[in-house]
Amino acid sequence: MLLLVYLAVAICMLNRWDAMVAVTLIPIWAWAGLGMLLSLLCGIVCRGLPSVLIFCLCLASAVLFSEETRGLVRELIVSIREKQEVPPAAESPSLRVVNVNCAGSESVLRRAMESAPDILVIQEAPEKAVLDVVADELYGVDRCVSHHRTNAILARGELLGVLPDPDSATLHARIKQADGFIIDVTNLDLEGCAPTLEMWRPSVWKELIEARVVNRRLVRTHLGENEITKPTIGRILSGGFGTPPGDDVYRPLETNGLVDTYAASGLGWGNTFPSEYPILRLDQIWVSPNLTPLRSVTRLAPDSDHRIVVSDLRATLPAAETEDVPAVPTP
Repeated sequence: MLLLVYLAVAICMLNRWDAMVAVTLIPIWAWAGLGMLLSLLCGIVCRGLPSVLIFCLCLASAVLFSEETRGLVRELIVSIREKQEVPPAAESPSLRVVNVNCAGSESVLRRAMESAPDILVIQEAPEKAVLDVVADELYGVDRCVSHHRTNAILARGELLGVLPDPDSATLHARIKQADGFIIDVTNLDLEGCAPTLEMWRPSVWKELIEARVVNRRLVRTHLGENEITKPTIGRILSGGFGTPPGDDVYRPLETNGLVDTYAASGLGWGNTFPSEYPILRLDQIWVSPNLTPLRSVTRLAPDSDHRIVVSDLRATLPAAETEDVPAVPTP
């Protein structure tokens, strides 16, 4: 019976059917932990080899397919290298992106400032006057600030255009850096579609299905707002997705070739919600293929229920294309 349940959950995770949203929202490590617990109880009662095999199967699934495990392994490898004084491959980041949910608090925003971001993506931002002060402190005269409802984007560079979503707090900004590299940044605002204790009730299950369908359509729409047309334009989608990784909401991002920075280069426990004891990774940063993730970590924000996400990126531009893009004039 446990093997049948394991196969059923695995098939649902692979196909991500909307009708099975309550199953796919639960993280793999949680399903694996439940399977190990049940197989251990069966082993105590029955003392048979099948219980041991199911336990090992669930353990292997948690180790191989849980992204939290991969992040912890990466962190362990980095710490061993540091102890052995073996420097990692020389890769200098050219762009640092920080995503933060401020919950309206200036203290959380200043905590995010400590990471020295080149682009700061903010949800539930404090008032506009605070954003202007923080932008001045971070970037001086080379600053750009865009704000829409509760979302905001602060960055170093020239703001070429802003496109706010009339139906939500989602915000698009096109930013030109000093080297001429243009980046389209989208600060998403999606309806929450996270697992809860009540999600097994038919009415709540139906609401989760509707939220997933709406969020997937919105993600596809936002992808089309500032479409990448040449390698000299980068793309960043960041914000509170309201849904843990692996959900079908992220399929449009994967189809368009975007990369989840934590899945590609995350170190440590990457979950962001709730802040004190995070079990879900609701806050994420996705980037286009010409922005290579080098390192992604999360940091505690005491006055917010979400952790801060910090991702270091390296922009890769074709040499011929770079020469054609004029630099921003120095003030």
